Amino acid sequence: MTQVLDTLSRRWSVLVVNAVSAGYCRFNELHRHLEGINHKVLIETLYRLQRDGYLTGPLTAPPRRGNRTDAVPYELTSLGRNFRDLVHALDEWSERHEEHLTRAREDFDRLRATA
Repeated sequence: MTQVLDTLSRRWSVLVVNAVSAGYCRFNELHRHLEGINHKVLIETLYRLQRDGYLTGPLTAPPRRGNRTDAVPYELTSLGRNFRDLVHALDEWSERHEEHLTRAREDFDRLRATA
């Protein structure tokens, strides 16, 4: 559980998994698609996701002819696809309960302000 929460809590991990599942599979595509991520953070995130078994890509895939790193696409592993499904389920849950969460926060803040 701790390992999954560690991955979920890293902002870029979830966004990279979603981007790869949406078809942004090459490094430069990911870099352009993920606004605000710098080159170094993207590399570190990709390495971490590969190390944990969520992705395959230039480090974990066999080299292709021409040996260009960007020529090898990143792909979700079966674990990565399961993780993506988990993230989507969490997103759906959040959307379903957004009104309740907002109301609970407003009620709490109102009670705290009058205490």
